[in-house]
Amino acid sequence: MNNRLCEAFLAAALAAPLCATALGPHEILVLANGSSPDSMKIARHFVERRRIPEQNLVVLDLPEYADGENLEMSQSNFVARIWSPAWSFARSRGVDDHILAWVYSSDFPTRITGSPPMSLTGLTFVRAQVPPRQVIENGTYDSPLFAGPEPPFLQPFSSQTFDTYAEWLGTEMPLPAMMLGHTGTRGNAIEEVLACIDRGVKSDGSSPSGTVYFVLSKDIRSKCREWEVPQVVSELKNMRVAAAVVREIPGSAGDVIGLMAGTAAFTVPASLVFLPGAIAEHLTSHGADFGNDSQTKISAWIKAGATVTAGTVAEPMSIWMKFPHARCYAHYAAGCTAIESIYQSVKSPLQLLVIGEPMASPWGGVAGRVKVTGLDRGRLRGRAEVVIDVDSAERIAGYEILVDGRIAARDKRAELDVARLGAGRHTLRAVAKTSGAVRRQIFAEVNFTVAGDAGGADDE
Repeated sequence: MNNRLCEAFLAAALAAPLCATALGPHEILVLANGSSPDSMKIARHFVERRRIPEQNLVVLDLPEYADGENLEMSQSNFVARIWSPAWSFARSRGVDDHILAWVYSSDFPTRITGSPPMSLTGLTFVRAQVPPRQVIENGTYDSPLFAGPEPPFLQPFSSQTFDTYAEWLGTEMPLPAMMLGHTGTRGNAIEEVLACIDRGVKSDGSSPSGTVYFVLSKDIRSKCREWEVPQVVSELKNMRVAAAVVREIPGSAGDVIGLMAGTAAFTVPASLVFLPGAIAEHLTSHGADFGNDSQTKISAWIKAGATVTAGTVAEPMSIWMKFPHARCYAHYAAGCTAIESIYQSVKSPLQLLVIGEPMASPWGGVAGRVKVTGLDRGRLRGRAEVVIDVDSAERIAGYEILVDGRIAARDKRAELDVARLGAGRHTLRAVAKTSGAVRRQIFAEVNFTVAGDAGGADDE
């Protein structure tokens, strides 16, 4: 018997069926404000519910934002205190090479000052490289993730997942970002944010029979996106998703999976019921300008039961390119996660703050089971060949094997040098990706422990 390796090494692990999501948990970097107990609690809840590797949790020290009352940060401070430290941390943990999105917890600045201001998620999206003033103001920034359509050519691109875009774009890939919640001024209670995360998880694979409501009125906030709706209603119908065009926010509906409006102020009726995973927003000037007491804030949607929302942090004018296109719901119905759906539908997201549970995937579906073999302790002598087997009716087109959050192989098998891992507890995550434009991921995990003398010879 090999007593150089810990007895806790598992021979194999068979994961329970998981809902497949397009964006993988290991592809997200989670940022928390270590000076805020609320921020830490929300971040850890998200990490636990979404099975984000612990190595992907970045804790920053931002004491002046801990109470949620300070809403602004300069561009230089963003780079010095958020952008650079977070990437430095990711590199030190060896996870930087596969991060496709950032997720901020609460108690971060929501607006980055400048002329004009940008949102926290907007500046993250352009990787801290500020575009010219006119581009921000006029909404002429052209996001490489925007899948259309736009006038006069109304031909959209098919829905994709972030990993596909990353393969196409390489170093030009932007960094989509969301906040889990704003718990400061005119924001949500921490309990509401935690409940929102739970709704996102609950939505996965639910294939909801709910309705997407498009509120079209004479308000310019509505009229600027009116042209988007007919084509999307038809597209959703072909995807067997109900869509309704109405003239005002419904006073009573028990099946809301999406709601796109255009209004400055409203009260969400108590009889309006949002299904888990619902995306709702209302295109107005001060929706995410939490320091301004005019107009209804996007936090009202989260309080009412929506899972994802978005609004601008500065005056956007009625420029449709700065807000989610109606086709957001078609990306969602195609199986993309909420964050992938939002960012494929916004042409110029520089002033848009996106809030909610990013991995919600109501149409994600279940792809199967992943089995890990090769960790048979009787055969481990300093090295182990790990193999992924998948039980799925869907075609598997790609694999990843991660050890402690780091990519060990992008294949269905990997030879691990156990002795180099170091003594202590480790986690292996085996990921399988389906084929198609909207790839979906399932994974299994095996926890194991390496003894301090794992590199020595066997004692039989």
